[in-house]
Amino acid sequence: MAALQGKVKMKKILTVTLLTIFLAACSDDVPKVEDPHNVIVDGQKMMQADFLQKYCVGKELNETCARVKNAMAMDSTRSSSGIKRF
Repeated sequence: MAALQGKVKMKKILTVTLLTIFLAACSDDVPKVEDPHNVIVDGQKMMQADFLQKYCVGKELNETCARVKNAMAMDSTRSSSGIKRF
């Protein structure tokens, strides 16, 4: 009987923990960006580095932050004429 009660408590704790993580991930205050190469937030164009600094510090696992970071890395390997540098 005690073992069954322990399992029920563990399920409740696990459920609460998962809900907390899910809600925290959903409310991370990182705006969605349609084009990570051309960052626009609330109708205002932003530099990728500024976006990462303002919204992504400590949120490396956020999908939008990762996309903008990858786009910035890709853009830095291109010259101003659009030709890739090696």
